[in-house]
Amino acid sequence: MNFRGEAMNKIVKFPIRSERLQSAELDAGRIKATMRPQRLTLFGLLAWLWRLLRLPLFLVLYWLRPLIMAVCSLVSTPALLCFIASFFFIAGESPHRAIVWVFGGVSFTAFALGWFYDSLLLALAPDGLVIGL
Repeated sequence: MNFRGEAMNKIVKFPIRSERLQSAELDAGRIKATMRPQRLTLFGLLAWLWRLLRLPLFLVLYWLRPLIMAVCSLVSTPALLCFIASFFFIAGESPHRAIVWVFGGVSFTAFALGWFYDSLLLALAPDGLVIGL
């Protein structure tokens, strides 16, 4: 036997199906009804407006992010250093001791505003967009 004959003996023949597969019946009326826009509702209108305004709002806020974060860092870091230093330099019985907590509150508030700004950006980001903040 030659090479071609040996190769042909090793081929597995699959059985042929006697009935043909039926294509799924399509109901044109149901397809058109599904594709037809639903009656306009207030909720639908607001959802459409939100989708329309979401990207421009995100882009403007993302553009302003370096400025906002710089201001938050510029306030938060010195206030934190003053908060820590005032524990050592202002005596416990001093009438000016309340300023210690003001420094701490200002520092934490500036930090929290920066964090909330980033959270807002992540919430407004378009679907599928991965941004590293």
